[in-house]
Amino acid sequence: GWMLVQSEFLGNMAHTMDQKGRVTIPAAYREALGPSFYIGMNTAFSAIALYTREKWESMRAWLDAFPASDARATNYARLIKANIFSGETDSQGRVLLPTTLRTLAGINKAIRFVGMGQYLEVWDEERYASEQEKALSSIADLLSYVNDKYSQA
Repeated sequence: GWMLVQSEFLGNMAHTMDQKGRVTIPAAYREALGPSFYIGMNTAFSAIALYTREKWESMRAWLDAFPASDARATNYARLIKANIFSGETDSQGRVLLPTTLRTLAGINKAIRFVGMGQYLEVWDEERYASEQEKALSSIADLLSYVNDKYSQA
């Protein structure tokens, strides 16, 4: 199931990509995404990400802040920036996922939209299931990590 609350991307939804590489953005997600947006990879390069203009602006500012003298950081920024495309939905609410990104994300036909709050991910269904399984099997470790690193206490 999926839902949208206050222009946030939440929940998840299984879907399919057509032979031309187009996917129909679910109506509620479409509203939050806006008429034009950015298509790239998520920061871990495990899925395609659909970024609102606002979210991409903040990511670009973060990447731009890396000093040019830091070659490793520059290489990472280059990977992200070299794989960003402008996107818009057609009259039927579909968007074309660039071939380059589909290859990087391992997407064939079965996909899953995953709401990540400020942006929307598009996963290959099998890859998503596998990652979810891994995360669920180590939930105690993940929770411990999050509490240690980002504790609100």
